[in-house]
Amino acid sequence: MSFLKNIFGKKSNEEGTLTQIRFTKDNIKNFPKYEALLIDGKIKFDSSGRLRYLHGAPVGDMLLIRMNKDGKAVYKESAKEWFDPESQKAKDFFWK
Repeated sequence: MSFLKNIFGKKSNEEGTLTQIRFTKDNIKNFPKYEALLIDGKIKFDSSGRLRYLHGAPVGDMLLIRMNKDGKAVYKESAKEWFDPESQKAKDFFWK
């Protein structure tokens, strides 16, 4: 389990399921919806490796919301750092 924690730098629950995941170039393949957005050019990685929407807001961390009956983890994107594409923050955002 410490191996996964080292890779993702996040906490896990008792069953060893990651409760929070930040996208990297290596783990985005585990989330087909976001991988499709990356391929379509609707999101991209910045120079520091953070996945962002084109207006500059970071793609939120994926938070564990429940476990399905079959044991598969269900995640949802956090909106903690998100900002509106029309906001001043988006207008001032500069891609590195």
